[in-house]
Amino acid sequence: MPTVDFGTVRAFVDDTRIDVFFPRGYDGVKNALKEMKGRWNPERRCWSVNPKFARMDADQVLGRIGDVLLRNAPDNWERAVSRFGGFACASRKYEIRVGLGGIRIRIPDGHPSHYVLKQVQGGQKEGEAWLIPSMSASSPTIGAVLERVVSEDMDCFISYVEHLEGRTIRGTVPVQPGEADALGLVPDRIAYADHAFLKVADPQVKNGPVHAWPFRVMSREDGEEGVEVRLAYLPPENAYKAVRHRQAQPEERRLPLLDLTHATGKWVYKRL
Repeated sequence: MPTVDFGTVRAFVDDTRIDVFFPRGYDGVKNALKEMKGRWNPERRCWSVNPKFARMDADQVLGRIGDVLLRNAPDNWERAVSRFGGFACASRKYEIRVGLGGIRIRIPDGHPSHYVLKQVQGGQKEGEAWLIPSMSASSPTIGAVLERVVSEDMDCFISYVEHLEGRTIRGTVPVQPGEADALGLVPDRIAYADHAFLKVADPQVKNGPVHAWPFRVMSREDGEEGVEVRLAYLPPENAYKAVRHRQAQPEERRLPLLDLTHATGKWVYKRL
């Protein structure tokens, strides 16, 4: 189900329904959904809209939600979203999402910033995440929290990949050339793997709270049993930027990860 992320408001879209999740106090969004024949969905604990009943298509429904959020946002907020809306964290310990509704910030339990965010006007806690409305998002307090989260996210990610620089792995991925292309297994491009793949292909790599391990594809040879590839770990700063770039994409557009099904056969690893 594709997700449209407005920061503090999220819409999950399928063929017949749009489920919209938002915190308390977003009366403008709720009223707009009611006008579009939306109904409270007690099973999903969200508001649901059928575009057919609203006599609109999905893009029009989503556009209406965005318009309502923007009308309640401070001046220049749309420009701020255009600038920072593509930011993403590389580790799973943290999350920052900037959208028309405001900012979603996820930090671990016990983090000192929980106390700081508790003082922000209009802020609401949802699990490990804080939902900060756009009217409060430009405060110096939020700026300081964001700087800390970005720094800690980078430090966390790099701590799990920095020792891998200069290391390569080589093996056969059991896919046809077209699927290999879709996985990013094209020379000089970036491909991504999860830890299940690495447990077989490079078992010395320690698991950690990172979204993916990126590689530079050094070579590829197509064969009857699949594609033989040589993959090189990226320098830590480049790896961080690559994973952030992948995470910033809508989920349905992200490059797929190499997983356990791609790690069959013999793999060898060595230093460059």
